[in-house]
Amino acid sequence: MTAIEMNATTVKKINQSMQSGGFYSVEFAIDDPHPLYQFKIWRNESRSMFFVVKENSAVLPKLKAGSVLNMTYYSSDTQCPKTQIETRIGSINNAHRGRFEGHCTVDLLPVDTATH
Repeated sequence: MTAIEMNATTVKKINQSMQSGGFYSVEFAIDDPHPLYQFKIWRNESRSMFFVVKENSAVLPKLKAGSVLNMTYYSSDTQCPKTQIETRIGSINNAHRGRFEGHCTVDLLPVDTATH
């Protein structure tokens, strides 16, 4: 479903899910249609949504900051179980220590569906 095909109620539910932390995972393909990559969505005080990927993962070299991918977001809300949203890849950061040591964090910046 594209943003143009969504009705106002659907757009409102999607925006609420993004703001409230209602999405728990994201799935996407870089080389359509396969392989599909699925990651848990993380949040913290300084970043709204990101996922964590191992430094040696095959997907990491394919991810480029600024690129836009059509991603499927999975929600814990049964009224909005999954939603496809065009998403810009934000910064990709290597974690040299701490909780995500040996991994990179990838920021997710959904394209504002309300403006399309």
